[in-house]
Amino acid sequence: MENTQGNNTVFATMHCGTSPGGPCNETSGIGSSTTCQGTTCQAGFHTYRMEWDRSTSVEEVRFYLDGNNFHTVRANQVDATTWTNATNHGYFIILNVAMGGGFPDAFGGGPDSGTQPGHSMLVDYVQVLTSGGGNGGDPGTPGSRDAYGTIQAESYDGQSGAMTESTSDSGGGQNVGALANGDWLQFKGSPSVRTRPGSSPHGWRAARAPVSAVWSRCGWTAGATRPSAASRWATRAAGSPGGRSRRTSAM
Repeated sequence: MENTQGNNTVFATMHCGTSPGGPCNETSGIGSSTTCQGTTCQAGFHTYRMEWDRSTSVEEVRFYLDGNNFHTVRANQVDATTWTNATNHGYFIILNVAMGGGFPDAFGGGPDSGTQPGHSMLVDYVQVLTSGGGNGGDPGTPGSRDAYGTIQAESYDGQSGAMTESTSDSGGGQNVGALANGDWLQFKGSPSVRTRPGSSPHGWRAARAPVSAVWSRCGWTAGATRPSAASRWATRAAGSPGGRSRRTSAM
């Protein structure tokens, strides 16, 4: 699934067989497109989904934008060997920002003097699910927090061994006053948290983990001095290493 040249269009394509030509008409592939509704593809979040359905009498791969099935490729559109080679194997999810190539060229684009490298792709979540006959792993539990906004550290979703205390931070709220080795806090929907042991000589440390992960020891090494009631915490400014502005008065 792709978007190119800043157009308000999402393309979904299945590539298979040999190139050029072949059963999937390479290099074009078997594709279709649709437009983003509500906000343009670049101006807001949209959900992009692909389903490989093996429960139907004819297997099919379906593509969705914001829940709308806008493209379907069925096994009987190609020969059996081609379909097996295209679907019956391991998978990787690749999120890619690319520059140049035949796809933007086909729309009159490609790099020019105004092209700026280094832009990022902002992704809210990635989820993999299976239905019947397989185990796709834990897809995680979506949280209600905005990872780019203020996260109150005492608002954890789960904990073991934690305690809270009043804070001297100008933002108010509470500190998580002590975490021993093996204690943990759980924050759903937050991919990164800034942490600091109150009396550690090493300063700020970043603890990074997948969404919905359970964190132990909160980023400092085993045996390091844990925070005490005398700890002092502060709000980190926007642009500080490790993330956008967020309050860290609880870890």
